[in-house]
Amino acid sequence: MRGSIAVLVALLATVAFACSGSPTSTPTATTPVLPAITAPTPMALLPRPSPELGPAQTELAGTLTGDTVTETESCAGCHADAAAQWRSSAHAFGSFNNPIYRVVIDRFRADVGKDASRFCGGCHDVALLVDGAMSKEVAPTDSRGHGGITCRVCHGIESTRPDGNGSYLLASSPIPIPRDGDDESLRAHKARMAMAPLRTAEMCGSCHRAFLSPETGNPSHLVGQDELGAWERSAYAGSLATRVDEPIQAAECRTCHMPLEAAEHGDAAAKDGKIRSHRFAGANTWLAAMRGDGHQVEAAQAMLRGAASIDVAVAMAADWTRTLPADGAPVTPGQPLTLDVVLRNERTGHRFPGGVLDAQDTWVELEVRDAHGKRLAEAGEAQQATGVDETAHRLRAVLGDEHGTPLLMRETQRFRAPVFNHTIAPRDADVVRFRFQVPALLAASQLPLHVTARLRHRSRDLALARAACADAKTSRGAAFAREVARRTGGAMDPCVAEPVTEVATSEVQLGTGAAMGLGSMPTWRRLYDHGLGMLHALQEDVESARPSLERALEVLPPEADRERAMVLDALAEVSIREGRTDEALRSLDEAEALVPGHPAIPHARGAALGNVWRWKEATAPLRAAALASPVDDVLWSHLAVAYGSADEPRAALDATTHGLALSPRDADMLRVQALALERLGASPEDVTRARDAFARWRPPDDAPAVKNGCSSQFPWCALERLPVHVHPMRTVP
Repeated sequence: MRGSIAVLVALLATVAFACSGSPTSTPTATTPVLPAITAPTPMALLPRPSPELGPAQTELAGTLTGDTVTETESCAGCHADAAAQWRSSAHAFGSFNNPIYRVVIDRFRADVGKDASRFCGGCHDVALLVDGAMSKEVAPTDSRGHGGITCRVCHGIESTRPDGNGSYLLASSPIPIPRDGDDESLRAHKARMAMAPLRTAEMCGSCHRAFLSPETGNPSHLVGQDELGAWERSAYAGSLATRVDEPIQAAECRTCHMPLEAAEHGDAAAKDGKIRSHRFAGANTWLAAMRGDGHQVEAAQAMLRGAASIDVAVAMAADWTRTLPADGAPVTPGQPLTLDVVLRNERTGHRFPGGVLDAQDTWVELEVRDAHGKRLAEAGEAQQATGVDETAHRLRAVLGDEHGTPLLMRETQRFRAPVFNHTIAPRDADVVRFRFQVPALLAASQLPLHVTARLRHRSRDLALARAACADAKTSRGAAFAREVARRTGGAMDPCVAEPVTEVATSEVQLGTGAAMGLGSMPTWRRLYDHGLGMLHALQEDVESARPSLERALEVLPPEADRERAMVLDALAEVSIREGRTDEALRSLDEAEALVPGHPAIPHARGAALGNVWRWKEATAPLRAAALASPVDDVLWSHLAVAYGSADEPRAALDATTHGLALSPRDADMLRVQALALERLGASPEDVTRARDAFARWRPPDDAPAVKNGCSSQFPWCALERLPVHVHPMRTVP
């Protein structure tokens, strides 16, 4: 997001509830939005009211029973490989048969009521939802609570909407069974089981996008897990306007989560002996470990390794003198040394880590040793055992209750506002600082110092893991475990230790005799990533990005046109943040000469001009950026705000029409829409409805109080609220 037009509330993407929703009319990267759709009479585009199965956004085309939804064996007869892979997946354990989900939803149902738990049912409990059974007690022996997300769900979705919370239309029509030698029956079967949404990101988004509302026990609207939105705003979906970047291969959900896998059992859908994997491997290593499924654990860990990078990029002495990059930085006995660690989301098409952002446990460990291997300092190494190491930087979101007390056990119904979010958007970077005191008696023979940084991950934090383990020991939990074992032939033990995956590691040496460039990343890229991460710093600290970016330009070869454009684009962002408009525009002119036609350049130009309220001039470049990346709702939001601020209500309304088709509850676009309708003389009823929609879906008014409450109660919260903050390292005796 360009810092100059901060039209979206910065932490809206933090709630992350595993029940979510999706788009149908949402354009994809291959179906661009038309440049303008001007209605003859200005009208409001409003979020749809909750359907009959609300708070789930799920709808049924006809009548469907839970028993039909959970029946999978008839599919397995012809699709043995898909069925076998699915049985190992998180989809197969998406309902009450999942101990993690069960402990959360049981608490939710106790606090808010069983009817409200339909919110989860559209994605986790479809069989229970269609039978009306989410409003009743779910017994351990109820087969519908063991169905998960079955063949009939994904292969039965006729259409989707961009709302979230399971916003799809589920077919109830019979499945034609193909007959040997009858090509027509085979075509009919394929047509029924591979309807238009099946191979789209929008279908996956229908259960990987979520929002909370008064229907879920929350006073205000909160945006939750949104893998679809993050992907649509990324280069993987063809949205190139965020920044000039290295060339990225387009990819969607299936690319990563359904790679081709050998069909060992002769699956009828196999081509060249392979099918798209139905393991749906992601990052849920713990669920697979509960079942002793080593193959699934390894598939998940393979997804995690290298998904993000870590680098000790910059070292700063006590007087803040920088060594760029950190390799060989001077070490002064008795003086503090500050190390800037850079984390970058390298190849995840949504935020890293993804999923339920408040329950992930991904952290940084840093260790300093002398030349002889003696440990001098560390940070984060107690996180694996304790789950509460405050020296560990954790990539997670934290939300608070009405008092600002952090909610760390997935109590979604008590969420009032996001406090901070340290997960990383696709291809973006963050910086976290660690400081250690160099021993006063450090001898020259102990140099160089060896610094090792590690990025580590487990799928759920220990507080939630302990709650799931405790629940398994209750009579209800034990009954579910017995039923899972009976149905699957294997145990489900939530008390098993969670696997910890090393996502990335790097090493630098400091002081006399240091080896230089130990990693594979080139110097310019290390410095560029540091500058990119520092763009998230507070306004008074963003200037710290400039030395790294200028040094990156110095070390780049003259022929590296794209790389130079990347750095110039980032330097322009520094200038934009600092209000140096002419300087920013000069940098962008230089970048454009190197990468003509790149949509990040007009986006940045529009941001620079809008930042100093030159809205009339900002609209044309922002429009060019939006049209070049038609599925990026943030760009349409930026454009709508610019047109509204330039007093062009007709164009502002058109921009909101495009943007709200992608993100129907975006508060900024709903606000612009209401103001534009009023300026255009729309009917009083339409204006009132539009204003009411903005009031209904705006961010919580008490968000500042929640954040301040967290800071005042917990020193660690005050620290973590700073985008770039310092973790003191522990001295090792």
